[in-house]
Amino acid sequence: MKKVVKFGGSSLAGVEQFEKVADIIHADCDRRFVVPSAPGKRNDSDSKVTDLLYQCYAMAEAEEDFETALSAIRDRYEEIIAGLHLQLSLGDEFQTIAENFRQKKGKHYAASRGEYLNGILLAAYLG
Repeated sequence: MKKVVKFGGSSLAGVEQFEKVADIIHADCDRRFVVPSAPGKRNDSDSKVTDLLYQCYAMAEAEEDFETALSAIRDRYEEIIAGLHLQLSLGDEFQTIAENFRQKKGKHYAASRGEYLNGILLAAYLG
């Protein structure tokens, strides 16, 4: 029987969590559909990526410079990419996100980018 599995933000917050998720998925060949959340908190003082994306979008709506804040989010993904030794770049994705923030595509768009980007990473890692 095919299974759908969803992994929350703390389950995909960093490299070690990605490795554990991959082990869980590979342990049961029926786990065919995977729904990832955006990276959650790595520790008590950390922020969830979805919250950071909301903040960036609010800055864009207010016509404030959000590039530095968006760059910090990108750094978080780059850390995971490097730790998993993936040959992957999200540069084009982040350019698209920045442009869509400037065009004020909406809060729901902003929030969805965390899951979208983590889906790209998880798919690349799982092969």
